[in-house]
Amino acid sequence: MRTKISAVATGLALVALLAGCTPPEAAPTAPTETPDASLRTVSSIAVVGDSMSVGMAACGTRDACPEASWALGTDPAVSSIRERVSAATGGADIASLSLARPGAVVADRIAAVEKARGESADLVLVAIGTNNVCTSSMDLITPVDEFGQTYSELLTTIRAGVPDAPIVAVSLPDITQLWEAGRGDPNIVRLWNQSPSCRTLLGDADSDAAADEERRASVAETLAGYNAAIVDACAEVSGCTTDDGAVARMTFTLDDISSADHFHPSASGQAKVAAAAWPAVQKALGG
Repeated sequence: MRTKISAVATGLALVALLAGCTPPEAAPTAPTETPDASLRTVSSIAVVGDSMSVGMAACGTRDACPEASWALGTDPAVSSIRERVSAATGGADIASLSLARPGAVVADRIAAVEKARGESADLVLVAIGTNNVCTSSMDLITPVDEFGQTYSELLTTIRAGVPDAPIVAVSLPDITQLWEAGRGDPNIVRLWNQSPSCRTLLGDADSDAAADEERRASVAETLAGYNAAIVDACAEVSGCTTDDGAVARMTFTLDDISSADHFHPSASGQAKVAAAAWPAVQKALGG
């Protein structure tokens, strides 16, 4: 029997973002999946996430481009989880539900899941938490213990809505690589310094002062704590599978970062996320 998950909350407005998406930035040729009879049938996939899951800036503009999303995208070059599941289960047409919003944090995704009513999901992907550390100031970062408690509540809320659907909890990418990759480019540094985004990591981007190095190290330490908390929270929820840190271990190059905002994954970056998360999805589906 198909399980149920709620429809996306009215305030998400992702439908409006579907329009006008330009072709994604160049990405590597995507792999093909061989049908695997051992995998459970999937007719619908939901993603609970933030800007990465709506393909923000992956199409060469600063807008969302859901077709380039690692989770639910349709661009063959990205080879999203949705496309991989379809190919691996014999080319089935899989419906998608996005409970992702740019700027989202863990707590507001709980509200989004709770507000949903009547939609189907046979698999739930969870990729949320970067915005809890990537904030406008250090004092707004969510403490690791609080993050863990809230993430546990999110998974519990999802499980209550979809008692039988596998949940895949994806680790958070190492965004400190973003700074490492771009810090040598004066134009990128200038844009970072002018942007209000992620001041905790990108503020004073060209500074090697001790205080700035300490700030970035604190961001990296917090991310590591978040990823450990994701593993612990998932272990307490039946039918939850993690990626064992695969996304966190990904290596980003400048080509994997959007040329539009130098902040979000490009199409090739989205493809890397999908490839890193895919083994966990296979495991969750019985492969």
